[in-house]
Amino acid sequence: MSIFSRFALRSLKRNRTRTIVSIIGVALSVSLITAVLTSVVSLTNMLIERTASDEGWWYAEAAGITAEDLERLQNDQEVTDLTVIADMGTISLGEDNSGIFGKYLYAKTWPHDLDASEPLISTPEIVAGRAPEAPGEILLPHPLQNAELAPCGLTTADGGPIEVGSRITLDLGTRTVTNREDGASVTTTAIRGDYIDEATQTETYEADLGHIEGTVVGFYRAYGYSTIYSLQGNIAYVFDDGSAVDRAITDDSAATWAGAIFRTANPADAEPLADEIVNVHERTTDGASTVHSSLIRWMGVTPDTAIWNTLYQIAGILAAVVVVAGVSLVYNSFAISVAERTRQFGLLSSLGASRRQLRRTVLIEALAIGGVGIPVGIALGVAGCFVVFGLLGEGIAALSGGTQASVIVSPVALGIAAVLGLVTLLVSAWIPAIRASRVSAVDAIRQTQDVHLTRRARRAQRKAARRSTSETTERSLGLAGRIFGIPGFIAHKNLTRASSKGRVTVAALAVSVALLITSGSIADVMSYASGTTVDTMEGQDLLLYIDVTGAGADQSLALADGKVDGPGMQDALSRFYADVQSVDGVTPNGYMTSYVADAFIPAGMLNDGIMGLDGSAPLLANGSWYGSAYVNFVDEATWEAYVDSLGLDRATFCDSARPLAIAVNSYDVNNGETYGNYQPFKATGTIESLEFADLNGHFVSSIEDDPAGGLRALYYDNEGNPVYLPYDEAVANTQEIEVGAIAETRPVCVDSSGTLQLILPASAIDLSANTGYLRASMSLDTGGDAAAATQAQETLESIAEDYPELDITYTNVAQGKLQARLMATTVNTFIYCFAVITGLIAVANVFNTLANALILRQREFAMLKSVGMGNRAFRRMIAYECASYAVRGFLIGSALALLVSWGLYQSMMLSYSTYEFHLPWIQIGIAVVVVIAVIVASVMYALRRTRTASVVEALREDTV
Repeated sequence: MSIFSRFALRSLKRNRTRTIVSIIGVALSVSLITAVLTSVVSLTNMLIERTASDEGWWYAEAAGITAEDLERLQNDQEVTDLTVIADMGTISLGEDNSGIFGKYLYAKTWPHDLDASEPLISTPEIVAGRAPEAPGEILLPHPLQNAELAPCGLTTADGGPIEVGSRITLDLGTRTVTNREDGASVTTTAIRGDYIDEATQTETYEADLGHIEGTVVGFYRAYGYSTIYSLQGNIAYVFDDGSAVDRAITDDSAATWAGAIFRTANPADAEPLADEIVNVHERTTDGASTVHSSLIRWMGVTPDTAIWNTLYQIAGILAAVVVVAGVSLVYNSFAISVAERTRQFGLLSSLGASRRQLRRTVLIEALAIGGVGIPVGIALGVAGCFVVFGLLGEGIAALSGGTQASVIVSPVALGIAAVLGLVTLLVSAWIPAIRASRVSAVDAIRQTQDVHLTRRARRAQRKAARRSTSETTERSLGLAGRIFGIPGFIAHKNLTRASSKGRVTVAALAVSVALLITSGSIADVMSYASGTTVDTMEGQDLLLYIDVTGAGADQSLALADGKVDGPGMQDALSRFYADVQSVDGVTPNGYMTSYVADAFIPAGMLNDGIMGLDGSAPLLANGSWYGSAYVNFVDEATWEAYVDSLGLDRATFCDSARPLAIAVNSYDVNNGETYGNYQPFKATGTIESLEFADLNGHFVSSIEDDPAGGLRALYYDNEGNPVYLPYDEAVANTQEIEVGAIAETRPVCVDSSGTLQLILPASAIDLSANTGYLRASMSLDTGGDAAAATQAQETLESIAEDYPELDITYTNVAQGKLQARLMATTVNTFIYCFAVITGLIAVANVFNTLANALILRQREFAMLKSVGMGNRAFRRMIAYECASYAVRGFLIGSALALLVSWGLYQSMMLSYSTYEFHLPWIQIGIAVVVVIAVIVASVMYALRRTRTASVVEALREDTV
């Protein structure tokens, strides 16, 4: 070990306080970095596993593959798992059944060859029976259970209802869509969906692909949509021994196709491979590709959307806060040390020490501190993760929907933390090391570099020299001297000199204030973004969503035009609700029936700040608006309680002959990039629910301003040409809905929505002529007991067997609310841990900087005492200096923190359009209190240390 290394280590040993605080600062910085990285790795792993358990481990899909495509995927070394689903053709359900069960079924192979531990796809929920396990077994959508169909492409052997065990025949065929304008035809598959533009296209169907005979072994819950093309549509699953896939990719029919769902070794390679397969030149097979973005985003493959830009910017700000916190603490320690030891460095330089050796002395001190602080910080960070994850295991599991999270100690994450800690040390020590090596021996020994006058001080000195000797001593002392006397004058003179010690102290205070305020701002932002408000569904523990099935004795509920018999549905719901009230352990909150209305809102009802409720339905020239609105009919008891809760007149709002609606003045907006909540209404009025005239099968596209005055309706004819009709000719019937009040709240049984909502009593449905397709829901309260909600669901499922005309889906909200509260606790705990650690760094920063700055001025203080300065005057001088440091540090730190808060606000505005910027007054107040407390503690500690040395000894010796 060289002499300079021994000198550096001896200096650290003799300055124990500065060394210990520096080690603590490094340990805190590294522990924070370690905790953040380890938490990110652990939570990311948990989210990957949870997403995969719900949606499968697939990365990408190539739909519409050829035999060559399949061979390529099977032979590609990058493809680690692969399954293929074949579409064997389309089954027509006929016009008579389409209003209830849809127009078509798609016969597809059941994905049975999946890895049990990490299945590529998540198969649908089976509600009755089981999955196909052998050739000849078929799985159907749950709406077809117990259904008796009009003649169509699905028939039962005995002509009875479709049940588990029924023998059925599926007639397979081809759908062809033709453009009216040019006559071009295309074979349509499940990839394109069922919808056609009747204004510009015609459709034909031919059962030309044979048939499949088999036994129904089960029914699955079907919603017709999936992110996987191969699983989209209304599907009849058939067991395949491999031959169906071969036929689908080798036959000449464009109606049969296959989709390859696969995983690659590198998630980033999956999407380019799928795109390359389906977009090759001279391709004759209809194809499409998709990527499992909800899974691979946790693996670092993210789309370029606003929410991810927001997250990245917040993460960048967090990283900057962590690095600045660490650098400021360690840098200030070395800067003060070097500034007060310039005489030592001058003596070393006079003895022949080179600049390189002087720099190395300071860097060795940094490495020695890092050698202790970095391992301790890594250990603390990992230990902290184990403690937090252990205490919040249930909450973290709720964050992912039930998947238990374990701490993943990643060597890469620990290596990054160690490197960042070392870089922080070297950056912090490099500038002081350069400063130490550049000072000349003579100047260092005379200490002329430590203090020199600023330009302002020199100007003041020249001005004072020109003053008349008759001026009073009081005036020559200046403002500080007149207020604080000689101690204030001396303190002011110290502050007017460009001392590196003073700048470092102010910088330390500024960074500490900025850290304290910024940590609070980050906590506010993260709380807002994480959606920790969990009481918005208070009292709703079990939700029931109810549709009509067309099954059972009363098939009149489902009308031929796809609408629902409203009064008949209300009667069935009323009977079912009466049975629900007999269930033990639950308190019904009521029920509602709703439909989506083509609404026309006149001018004057909407707020001026709402330029349009959505991009496709802007305000018209006269200020009116046309678009969609939910009309919700709640049961009579719920309606009366809602009216009473708003303080409205029951006689006015409960008049069944003239029902008045209540408009909910809140709706959420999510355009795929940004989120926001708006209050659209400003006044009551009359809204019209429109029913359009029969336009030969065409549908009105929009209501627009007529250049000639008034309004007009737009639709497209058979050739796809736009056709305009006067508003009065296009609208066949209007149903006036008079809005009698505007409310900020909803009844308990009404869910929040991204669409305008109107609330009416159930009795008003008898007077509503323009109701579209109706859907109902019920809300039950179990006191937040998730187990009671589960038990109630089992009882209700048994009761629902007596109502085959109702298709009921259950959602256990109690479990979701419990998970939401646990999620909120988890998120807040991580936020508070971050705030506490950054607060500790800030406190250590101030204490280390100010205490050492005062301790290292023992010689100066001894000199002042030797000329007669008493303890009281000495304390007044120190108080003045500290007050100056505090004010300047607080102002600079607040400005820095506000800049960071503004950056966070701008980042949030990318995704949350209604997020409002506000000054973090609470955090500013906390910063003031903490900084004052730490300054007082630092000064008391430093002064106690300086009093232990005698004046003579302090003058004779330099502090090392």
